[in-house]
Amino acid sequence: MDVPTPSALRSAFINSSRSKAASMSLPKPWPPARADELDFLGWIDPKAPQRAYLAIAPAPLHDLTCVELRLPSSPARRSKQTMCDLCQTPDAPDGSLLMVAPRAGARGRSGDTVGLYICSDFACSIRARRPLKAHERSVTGAPDTRVEALVERVTAFVDRVRG
Repeated sequence: MDVPTPSALRSAFINSSRSKAASMSLPKPWPPARADELDFLGWIDPKAPQRAYLAIAPAPLHDLTCVELRLPSSPARRSKQTMCDLCQTPDAPDGSLLMVAPRAGARGRSGDTVGLYICSDFACSIRARRPLKAHERSVTGAPDTRVEALVERVTAFVDRVRG
């Protein structure tokens, strides 16, 4: 993914007010490491740890889209074995967290949300590209479609927020 500028990110939010988007903090360093291997950008706001953000550019002809997420308010972390809904693995070092996004528009302002379990480090793209273990490979020789499936799931989530 091409790394967007902070101003491009702030103007691409579909479910956040302009003032919240303006107060968004980027992680340091920016741009993130291995950005060329990422299908989406995700991070927890370093100044507001209850907020996280997800940014995608689904296709070359589509615009950048950003979504504000809310994290659980309890400090207790989930079990390390919680399955991520995006990359479909339980491999995140700190596990997966239930993150909720207010829907865009009037539905979101009235409290309607959409949620997913997402790896707490947002490294789903890296996990989808790791080599398959021997027992994970298809015996029929079917191609590995984990990256394409990840992109579809992220896009579907953003469409649900937009919807």
